[in-house]
Amino acid sequence: MKLSREEKRAHLEAKAGKVIDEYLEWEEKHSKPNLTEVEDIILKLRKELGKEMAQMLLEEQEERQPVPGPRCSKCGEEMHYKGQKGNRVESRIGQLELERGHYYCPKCKESVFPPG
Repeated sequence: MKLSREEKRAHLEAKAGKVIDEYLEWEEKHSKPNLTEVEDIILKLRKELGKEMAQMLLEEQEERQPVPGPRCSKCGEEMHYKGQKGNRVESRIGQLELERGHYYCPKCKESVFPPG
């Protein structure tokens, strides 16, 4: 479902608020952190917010650029749409939970979760 700009902003601001609260709680418990500890918490929190942004963008990607019947990589036949399917994708910013169109080749028993 495509969200409006205002809905996206509200969602991301809520996530950012949680990330800020997590940082402030961490800071209260670590009065004299060393550089490695500071880097660890900042990278962790940056990853959480970045992951939320990536997931939001990828969830809408199929609506903007639907994949019309991809070809099977083995036989070249058009694959059949089997509906929406959840999938976990490991990215450089962490694991993302996505729901995308699922395609299947009955001849080769291959499936694909576009765009890749």
